[in-house]
Amino acid sequence: RKYSIWLLLSYIIVLSCNAQQQGTDMLLKMMPEIPDEMKEPSQRANYLVMHFWDKYDFNDMSSLIKDNLLERSYVDYLDLLSLVSEETREHSIDLLMKKAEKKKETFLFISQLNEQYLYNPDSPVYDAEKYIPFLQREIKSSLLDETEKIRPEFLLENIMKNRTGQIANDFTYTLENGQTGTLHAIKTDYTLLYFNDPECEDCLMLTKKLAESPVINGLIRQEKLKILAIYLNDDIASWKEHASTILDSWVYSYDAGQKINMEGIYNIKGFPTIYLLDKDKKVLLKDTTFEKLDNYFSQQ
Repeated sequence: RKYSIWLLLSYIIVLSCNAQQQGTDMLLKMMPEIPDEMKEPSQRANYLVMHFWDKYDFNDMSSLIKDNLLERSYVDYLDLLSLVSEETREHSIDLLMKKAEKKKETFLFISQLNEQYLYNPDSPVYDAEKYIPFLQREIKSSLLDETEKIRPEFLLENIMKNRTGQIANDFTYTLENGQTGTLHAIKTDYTLLYFNDPECEDCLMLTKKLAESPVINGLIRQEKLKILAIYLNDDIASWKEHASTILDSWVYSYDAGQKINMEGIYNIKGFPTIYLLDKDKKVLLKDTTFEKLDNYFSQQ
């Protein structure tokens, strides 16, 4: 992968601006100094990631929480992780969590940041894939007892379901007329799996965006995309009342057996939740947004 030197320069400029806005230059002072002999952008990115936490004293929690230093640095660190390979990213995360293990208070604080920023879909840096090595390190840590490991074990189990690049789990859906079908039986280039509740406002907004999208509708007309909208709750009467608001070209369905939730076939943190699958039902986009979906199709 090629990296632009301007991206690294932009990163430093952004840090500088952030520091000025916050009334402190502490973030810049904590930045690792990249050796002058490192000229290649990829080398410089790797060095930044691997040495990002060198100047931080993880034994001194009071200094780390002063002016939100640790949290602000953590967010910048997550951005940098996108510049390096998966192997380098995992190695760097391992180093960070080992340093954090010097003090349980610090370790728990970073674990909290991990979930807050990487697992919450509303987070601007939400990325469940990046969260995996953090969780693995939490589970391995001798600092946590078996009870404290229940939460990270649960989260890791859910994240590992239907990962990007994997075949999405199959399930049976039911139509308004009682007919049934399965996800894997849908034959099309792309399947948009849309878990929703017609009563939720965010779902109504997303449904409107999808229905009005020229790109989405163009693919539907070309029979290259099928939208499978599925309701997971048990108020079927309410679900039927909203059937007329859905385009006829969509598959409007519900989970009659309530198996998706009860058996944990998918990790649904809230509504709406959308997945984009390819013709083989391999996950292309997981728990994504309309903007990312639209951008994906615009680049095809």
